[in-house]
Parts: sequence; C-alpha cells; structure tokens
Amino acid sequence: MTVWERSTRGAKRFAREVELGETYYYIQTAVYPWGEEEVWTSIVFDHRQLFTGGAMSGSMSAQGLCLNYGPVYDEKPDRHIRPKFECDDDEVYATPGDILKVRNSRRDRARR
Repeated sequence: MTVWERSTRGAKRFAREVELGETYYYIQTAVYPWGEEEVWTSIVFDHRQLFTGGAMSGSMSAQGLCLNYGPVYDEKPDRHIRPKFECDDDEVYATPGDILKVRNSRRDRARR
C-alpha cells in the first residue's frame, strides 16, 4: 500500500505518480449525533488540466486533494472503517468507475 502524506512534498509526489482511471482513497472524520467516526471516500482522476497537465477529477486536482484531505492511499482501507456513502447492506451506491462512465458518456454526447 502506497501512502502520500499531507504535505507539500507529498502532494507534489502524488501529482507526479497519479494514474488516470485508478481509484484512490482518503479518510475523513464524520460527525454524527452519537459521536465522531472515521469514514473513507474514493476518487478517480479522469482527465488532465490543459495548461499544466496535472490530473483532475471534476474540479479537484491531485495536488489539492492531497493537501486538503491527505493522506491519500492507493488501496481500500480496512473493514473497521466504513465508506462515507453506503446502502443498508454495506454496498456503495456508485463506484468511482460508474461515475467515470457517466462523465465520459456526457462528454461524448456534448461532442456530437
């Protein structure tokens, strides 16, 4: 498991090593009425910036993700950390691959 730390050096390293279409994970603290709980969120970088060539997912750059939400992992966290968005049966509603398919289909329709 590769970990990119939440620092300027870690963010630059993550921006260099990120691959388009790969899923990356970061851990957040969710605040609930019964207390705080760690949850993981996934992100897929699907295109590059025009001028700098940096990896982007929507409006989030790879460097920005690492600096604001790091550390970033390339493997899914252990079972004791729940996903941020889940169903009753612990299945994620939409995987990053599903979101990538929707984005690409919208781009294809816009090009026609």
